[in-house]
Amino acid sequence: MILSNNQTEVIMKNYLILFFALFTFLSHSQSKEDTSIFEKISKEMKDFKIDTTSVPQDKLSRKIEYLRKIRGGFNINEAIEYKIAEERSKENAPKEELDKMEAFFKSGNGKKWLDNATIWIYRNEFSLREINQLIKFYKSSAGQKMADKLPILMIKSVKASEEITEIYKQQLKK
Repeated sequence: MILSNNQTEVIMKNYLILFFALFTFLSHSQSKEDTSIFEKISKEMKDFKIDTTSVPQDKLSRKIEYLRKIRGGFNINEAIEYKIAEERSKENAPKEELDKMEAFFKSGNGKKWLDNATIWIYRNEFSLREINQLIKFYKSSAGQKMADKLPILMIKSVKASEEITEIYKQQLKK
Protein backbone atom coordinates (compact mmCIF):
# COMPACT_ATOMS: atom_id res chain seq x y z
CA MET A 1 0.00 0.00 0.00
CA ILE A 2 1.42 3.38 -1.04
CA LEU A 3 0.13 6.49 0.65
CA SER A 4 -0.37 9.67 -1.31
CA ASN A 5 1.35 12.83 -0.14
CA ASN A 6 -2.01 14.06 1.11
CA GLN A 7 -2.58 10.88 3.15
CA THR A 8 0.93 11.15 4.57
CA GLU A 9 0.28 14.78 5.53
CA VAL A 10 -3.00 13.83 7.22
CA ILE A 11 -1.28 11.06 9.21
CA MET A 12 1.51 13.40 10.33
CA LYS A 13 -0.95 16.18 11.21
CA ASN A 14 -2.88 13.70 13.36
CA TYR A 15 0.32 12.61 15.11
CA LEU A 16 1.35 16.22 15.66
CA ILE A 17 -2.07 17.15 17.02
CA LEU A 18 -1.98 14.15 19.35
CA PHE A 19 1.47 14.98 20.65
CA PHE A 20 0.81 18.71 20.94
CA ALA A 21 -2.37 17.87 22.85
CA LEU A 22 -0.39 15.56 25.13
CA PHE A 23 2.28 18.25 25.46
CA THR A 24 -0.36 20.81 26.39
CA PHE A 25 -1.92 18.35 28.84
CA LEU A 26 1.42 17.65 30.51
CA SER A 27 2.67 21.23 30.45
CA HIS A 28 -0.22 22.87 32.24
CA SER A 29 -1.47 22.25 35.71
CA GLN A 30 -5.22 22.45 36.04
CA SER A 31 -6.43 25.56 37.84
CA LYS A 32 -9.50 25.67 40.07
CA GLU A 33 -11.58 27.68 37.60
CA ASP A 34 -11.13 25.00 34.93
CA THR A 35 -13.99 22.54 34.95
CA SER A 36 -12.16 20.03 32.79
CA ILE A 37 -8.68 19.51 31.41
CA PHE A 38 -10.37 18.58 28.13
CA GLU A 39 -12.10 21.95 27.98
CA LYS A 40 -8.77 23.62 28.57
CA ILE A 41 -7.10 21.55 25.84
CA SER A 42 -9.96 22.27 23.44
CA LYS A 43 -9.74 25.98 24.13
CA GLU A 44 -5.95 26.01 23.73
CA MET A 45 -6.06 23.98 20.52
CA LYS A 46 -8.90 26.02 19.01
CA ASP A 47 -6.71 29.10 18.85
CA PHE A 48 -3.40 27.31 18.27
CA LYS A 49 -1.50 28.40 15.18
CA ILE A 50 1.76 26.68 14.43
CA ASP A 51 4.76 28.99 14.15
CA THR A 52 7.77 27.49 12.40
CA THR A 53 9.61 30.75 11.87
CA SER A 54 13.14 31.14 13.15
CA VAL A 55 13.29 31.73 16.89
CA PRO A 56 15.23 34.58 18.48
CA GLN A 57 18.75 33.57 19.43
CA ASP A 58 18.38 34.91 22.95
CA LYS A 59 18.73 33.63 26.49
CA LEU A 60 15.17 32.27 26.64
CA SER A 61 15.56 30.21 23.44
CA ARG A 62 18.92 28.86 24.62
CA LYS A 63 17.43 27.91 28.00
CA ILE A 64 14.49 26.17 26.29
CA GLU A 65 16.91 24.21 24.09
CA TYR A 66 18.89 23.29 27.21
CA LEU A 67 15.72 22.25 29.06
CA ARG A 68 14.68 20.03 26.16
CA LYS A 69 18.15 18.47 26.16
CA ILE A 70 18.42 17.76 29.90
CA ARG A 71 14.81 16.75 30.17
CA GLY A 72 15.55 13.74 28.03
CA GLY A 73 12.83 11.17 27.85
CA PHE A 74 9.92 12.27 25.75
CA ASN A 75 10.39 14.85 23.09
CA ILE A 76 8.27 15.40 20.04
CA ASN A 77 11.07 14.47 17.63
CA GLU A 78 11.50 11.08 19.27
CA ALA A 79 7.74 10.60 19.42
CA ILE A 80 7.50 11.06 15.66
CA GLU A 81 10.38 8.63 15.14
CA TYR A 82 8.53 6.14 17.35
CA LYS A 83 5.30 6.52 15.38
CA ILE A 84 7.16 6.08 12.08
CA ALA A 85 8.80 2.92 13.44
CA GLU A 86 5.38 1.72 14.58
CA GLU A 87 4.01 2.30 11.06
CA ARG A 88 6.98 0.39 9.58
CA SER A 89 6.09 -2.65 11.67
CA LYS A 90 2.65 -2.90 10.08
CA GLU A 91 1.98 -5.28 7.25
CA ASN A 92 2.22 -3.58 3.83
CA ALA A 93 3.86 -0.50 5.35
CA PRO A 94 4.77 2.03 2.64
CA LYS A 95 8.56 1.81 3.13
CA GLU A 96 9.50 4.49 0.60
CA GLU A 97 7.03 7.02 2.00
CA LEU A 98 8.11 6.28 5.57
CA ASP A 99 11.79 6.64 4.58
CA LYS A 100 11.04 10.08 3.13
CA MET A 101 9.04 11.09 6.18
CA GLU A 102 11.80 9.91 8.51
CA ALA A 103 14.45 11.87 6.58
CA PHE A 104 12.20 14.94 6.61
CA PHE A 105 11.81 14.85 10.38
CA LYS A 106 15.38 13.79 11.22
CA SER A 107 17.38 16.17 9.08
CA GLY A 108 15.16 18.04 6.65
CA ASN A 109 12.98 21.08 7.02
CA GLY A 110 10.64 19.02 9.18
CA LYS A 111 13.23 18.86 11.97
CA LYS A 112 13.98 22.57 11.76
CA TRP A 113 10.31 23.54 11.61
CA LEU A 114 9.35 21.21 14.44
CA ASP A 115 12.21 22.45 16.63
CA ASN A 116 11.22 26.06 15.93
CA ALA A 117 7.53 25.33 16.56
CA THR A 118 8.34 23.61 19.85
CA ILE A 119 10.53 26.48 21.05
CA TRP A 120 7.79 28.98 20.15
CA ILE A 121 5.29 26.90 22.12
CA TYR A 122 7.55 26.97 25.18
CA ARG A 123 8.21 30.71 24.70
CA ASN A 124 4.47 31.39 24.61
CA GLU A 125 3.73 29.26 27.67
CA PHE A 126 6.66 29.85 30.03
CA SER A 127 8.68 32.80 31.27
CA LEU A 128 12.46 32.66 31.62
CA ARG A 129 11.98 32.30 35.38
CA GLU A 130 9.67 29.30 34.90
CA ILE A 131 12.06 27.70 32.41
CA ASN A 132 14.84 28.07 34.99
CA GLN A 133 12.59 26.40 37.59
CA LEU A 134 11.90 23.54 35.18
CA ILE A 135 15.63 23.16 34.54
CA LYS A 136 16.20 22.95 38.28
CA PHE A 137 13.45 20.32 38.58
CA TYR A 138 14.72 18.19 35.69
CA LYS A 139 18.22 18.26 37.16
CA SER A 140 16.83 16.75 40.39
CA SER A 141 16.49 12.99 40.89
CA ALA A 142 12.68 13.27 40.82
CA GLY A 143 12.86 15.26 37.59
CA GLN A 144 15.21 12.75 36.01
CA LYS A 145 12.88 9.92 36.99
CA MET A 146 9.89 11.83 35.63
CA ALA A 147 11.71 12.40 32.33
CA ASP A 148 12.68 8.73 32.18
CA LYS A 149 9.24 7.34 33.04
CA LEU A 150 6.92 9.84 31.34
CA PRO A 151 7.26 8.45 27.79
CA ILE A 152 6.56 4.95 29.08
CA LEU A 153 3.57 6.16 31.08
CA MET A 154 2.20 8.02 28.07
CA ILE A 155 2.69 5.16 25.61
CA LYS A 156 1.20 2.64 28.05
CA SER A 157 -1.76 4.96 28.64
CA VAL A 158 -2.35 5.39 24.91
CA LYS A 159 -1.99 1.63 24.37
CA ALA A 160 -4.43 0.94 27.21
CA SER A 161 -6.98 3.32 25.69
CA GLU A 162 -6.56 1.67 22.26
CA GLU A 163 -7.10 -1.80 23.75
CA ILE A 164 -10.10 -0.68 25.80
CA THR A 165 -11.57 0.94 22.68
CA GLU A 166 -11.17 -2.36 20.82
CA ILE A 167 -12.90 -4.24 23.66
CA TYR A 168 -15.72 -1.70 23.55
CA LYS A 169 -16.08 -2.12 19.76
CA GLN A 170 -16.20 -5.91 20.17
CA GLN A 171 -18.90 -5.58 22.82
CA LEU A 172 -20.97 -3.40 20.49
CA LYS A 173 -20.87 -6.14 17.86
CA LYS A 174 -22.44 -8.67 20.26
